[in-house]
Amino acid sequence: MGHVDSDPSLSAAVPPSEIEEALRIVCERNGRCRLQDGTEVCLRLIEPTDASACTEMLSSCTSRSLYYRYERVITEPLEALAGRLCCPDPQTEVTIVAETCIDGVRSVIGVAQLLADPAHEAAEYAVLVADPWQSKGLGGAFTDCCLRLAHTWGVRRVLVEFLPGNMRIIRILEKRAFDLYRDMQEHAVSGQKHIDGGDADRVARPAS
Repeated sequence: MGHVDSDPSLSAAVPPSEIEEALRIVCERNGRCRLQDGTEVCLRLIEPTDASACTEMLSSCTSRSLYYRYERVITEPLEALAGRLCCPDPQTEVTIVAETCIDGVRSVIGVAQLLADPAHEAAEYAVLVADPWQSKGLGGAFTDCCLRLAHTWGVRRVLVEFLPGNMRIIRILEKRAFDLYRDMQEHAVSGQKHIDGGDADRVARPAS
């Protein structure tokens, strides 16, 4: 299966099952990494059966981490939030999880999303790493993988918006040539990166 063409009009004409298979192949080829502490991690497309594991992952996040991700105080049950993560709209959402297997026990330790407009002109990138796994390189690995997925999905621009205090993700995006600017009125850091073939073929720099 080859990559979906980067022309959004052609991407929209490809059957969803073929697009999903192409995205799955990208994860299989680029989704294995070793964190800075030596932990091996697999990045893969999320499945409906991940709901329980995602609930546990969300439970291990502090309220600060959840606020940085969703830019609001989370008051709904984490089970409901996990359930929505595990059922993305195949037309406009790509969601991947980071999974570890330690002593035979599999755990989800983070989730990243691309949320696209219907024409796939642009997609917003969002990422959440569980607190025990932050500062180990997972955010960088998520970002590299999602840039490849965006190219395969036919997205032309990846958009980001984060709170100014989230310096960890800001540094990750700067290293990957995102154009960032601080919006003082909205109290946010916004930016974008134009996607081209190099984002699919370039050898990834060490995740950070």
